[in-house]
Parts: sequence; structure tokens; C-alpha cells
Amino acid sequence: MDSTTRRVLPMLPVLAALAETGQTIAAADILQMPQPTVSRALTRLGKELGVPVVERHGRTLRLTPAGEALVPHAAAVIASASAGVEAVRSQVAGARGTITLAFQSTLGERVVPALVKTFLQEHPGVTFELIQTSRPRCLAALDDGTAEVAFVSPLAERSGLTTLRLHTEPLVLVVPQGHRLATRPKVAFEEAASETFICMKRGYGMRTYLDDLATVAGFTLMIGFEGDDLATLRGLVSAGLGVSVAPRDPHGAPGCAEVPIADPEAVRHIGACWLDRPPSALVASFQSLLRRRGRRLTEIGLRPHHG
Repeated sequence: MDSTTRRVLPMLPVLAALAETGQTIAAADILQMPQPTVSRALTRLGKELGVPVVERHGRTLRLTPAGEALVPHAAAVIASASAGVEAVRSQVAGARGTITLAFQSTLGERVVPALVKTFLQEHPGVTFELIQTSRPRCLAALDDGTAEVAFVSPLAERSGLTTLRLHTEPLVLVVPQGHRLATRPKVAFEEAASETFICMKRGYGMRTYLDDLATVAGFTLMIGFEGDDLATLRGLVSAGLGVSVAPRDPHGAPGCAEVPIADPEAVRHIGACWLDRPPSALVASFQSLLRRRGRRLTEIGLRPHHG
């Protein structure tokens, strides 16, 4: 390919769009670019070829004989490129294989399913192996090759890992109905210093957030129970055994009130991470989905479901 052809190629879709529509305004609309950009591209194309491909008639641009001669070749180039893109899409859609994901228990109800469901709609031949465990074990699964992508909270920010932030959501103080703080519009975390906490075991992301909140607020937690899932914690809170810190429950926890925490640190960051090494084509496709649509899909997955 000579240098002129290389410079001309990007402008061929503009010529084809003008030939198809007969108007620069309509061509600009098809190409999703400003009309002046279309006009400049056509002028530049003529200069590269050494002969104008359009000429002005009043306020409109019309193809010259040279432009007319080039149109079928431009259309052929575009058709060939489109066929190549479709071939790649078909190959990817027909991809088969297994992707192994590790994720924390609090992300298994809505976040991971929303992402996996969307990927399977595009790649129905793929299967997933899923590992639900604590945050340290999620990261260990990446390190030893057991998992290819991990979903964790807090985010994993260390050398050797690529981390993609997917969502940030506020944390609330979960108290029994009728509790002294239950009707407050918001609460400073230090106001809960005298409370007994029902919390996740150490190693879980929610326990890390709770410990950090207590450290910033300047008090030592009084622990009444340490568990493995938020549903159990909310149930024990509803029984009056203590209070907890958690993301807002989209379904509403029976017997509990959720009070916003005023402290700026009271947020949960959800992210995906993987090792900094070349992935398989299948895993690369999943990582691409996370980059393109991960934030939006996570947000949708975390929305309350009514009805």
C-alpha cells in the first residue's frame, strides 16, 4: 500500500456517505460528525488524489466525475471491512471455554450475576467456574492461577494487578427498629461507640470498612458476633443483639432500620482485578466487557427490584 492510499483510506466513508445521501448534512448525520468536518474531508481527499472529488453548486456539494469513479471502490472497501468485523464478531460469539471468577460473598447476590448474565448473552458457549470466598482468598486465587478475574471490596491496589473500579456506594448503620438512632436522618459513627456490633469476620471486606470507621472515629469496637454473610448479621440485629454496618439492603431488612452514616469514609468501593499478564482471548473478552460496561451493569445490578 502506497502512502497516498494510506492517507485516502480514512476519507472513503465520507465519500460513500455523500454518494448515498446526496447531502453533506445527511452524510454528517450518518457518520456522526460535524458537517464542516465532512466538507473538509472531501476537500482533503481531492487534494490527496490531485483532482477534486466534489464541486459546489450553490450551497450544495456534488460529486465530480472523479468522485463518481471512486465511489464504487470506496463502497467495496467499506463492505470488505464490514465483513471482516462481522467475521470477528461471529468468531467471538462462538467462543467456547471456561472463565474462573473469584468474588466475595457480599458481591455474589447481584453484582457478579449481572456481569456474568450479560457476557453469556454475547458468548453463549462460555461456562464460568465460580469461587465465593473472603477478600484475601480472592486475591490468593489470582496469584496461584486458580482464578482469572476477582471481584473485591475494598479495591485491590498493589503492583502486579490491574484494578478497575466498578461502583461506590454508601454504607449505613443497621439498627433494630425502635433503637435510639433508628429515626435519625443520619448519624456520626462516633455516636455508635457504646453499641455492640454484629459484624463480619476479619478478612472480609465489610469488616475492613467497619474497623477503619472505628479507627477514624476514635473508639474500639465491642463485638457481639462475627459472621460470614450480611443476611445473618441483619437477622441478628433485628433480634436486638446489636448494630451493624452494611450497604443499604435493596429489599429492606425486616425488623431493622438503616441510618445513613455522615462520615465521608462510610462508603464501599467495588472493583474487579486481574494479574498484569497477557490473558487468553476469552478472558480478554470478559475484561473488555468490564471496561466498556462494567460500571453501568454493576449499577443496574445493585438497583432495588420492585414487584
